[in-house]
Amino acid sequence: MTYLVLAAIAAGFALIPLPLFPSWVIVAYMVVEYDLRLWLAIVVGALGTTVGRVGLVAISRVAGERMLGRWSRGNLEYLHGKLESAAGNLGVGVLLASSPPPAGVLFIVAGLVRVQLWLVAVSVFVGRIIGYAISVGGASLAAAALADQLRGAFGPWAAVIAIIIVVGVLLLFLRLDYRTLFEEHRLRWNFRRRRDDDMPGGA
Repeated sequence: MTYLVLAAIAAGFALIPLPLFPSWVIVAYMVVEYDLRLWLAIVVGALGTTVGRVGLVAISRVAGERMLGRWSRGNLEYLHGKLESAAGNLGVGVLLASSPPPAGVLFIVAGLVRVQLWLVAVSVFVGRIIGYAISVGGASLAAAALADQLRGAFGPWAAVIAIIIVVGVLLLFLRLDYRTLFEEHRLRWNFRRRRDDDMPGGA
């Protein structure tokens, strides 16, 4: 039952796109607090995180198709094509496995550009197995004290700041003109509001 709780917590934590404390802290804390088997806890935590991240990508994909305007969808389709031709599945998989911060925004972006769910699942699981093995294995003894300190560090203002960061990064990502970036090698953001872009599905 404790392992199921760990999986559920890891999945819920991964489903939240806000930049919170590292997820390995949860696994390490559960290992220490409930005397769990280290490697089994790592695998269960990685599975839970995988489920949460795949869920976040799937939700972002559906929301993007319904809420983005014509220009934004075309812009992201262009980026998707460039990613497939330049990096391929291996490059995208390595990026998702490493999950550089802000990781939550990265997986929202993965959903918006329609990265395949199987690739997300494999990348996250392999990346978390490696990451948890290194982080949890080396920090389990100090995890309880670390978790207490981190809980106290995240109050209402921290949540507000995290939301602002996520929204700001997403706005910059969605409005960056990728055709100009790849073809003219310069940065250009499109913040102009157009009727056909603001309306879901384009008019």
